[in-house]
Amino acid sequence: MDEEKINLTEKEGAIVLRDDAPPEIYAPIGVGETSDNIRFTLAFILYAVEKEEWVKEFGGFVNTMQEEYHEKVAEVRRSKFQVVEGEKE
Repeated sequence: MDEEKINLTEKEGAIVLRDDAPPEIYAPIGVGETSDNIRFTLAFILYAVEKEEWVKEFGGFVNTMQEEYHEKVAEVRRSKFQVVEGEKE
């Protein structure tokens, strides 16, 4: 596996997702409000993925958002067409 190097400061955090590898979670080791917020967010994500009902509900939310997006794209495409009045032969 060809991994790219990721450089984080002590006040930064990340979740790294790679093909064919388990997620890597890097919490900041720094102190302060920003570091605390990042650690809280990472902990919340870990908590949320363990909640099966949340994952199902989120999946429904994503499906709804995708459907709405595709409807809007189709609407925009239709709005670019101009109806030309004429007779049928």
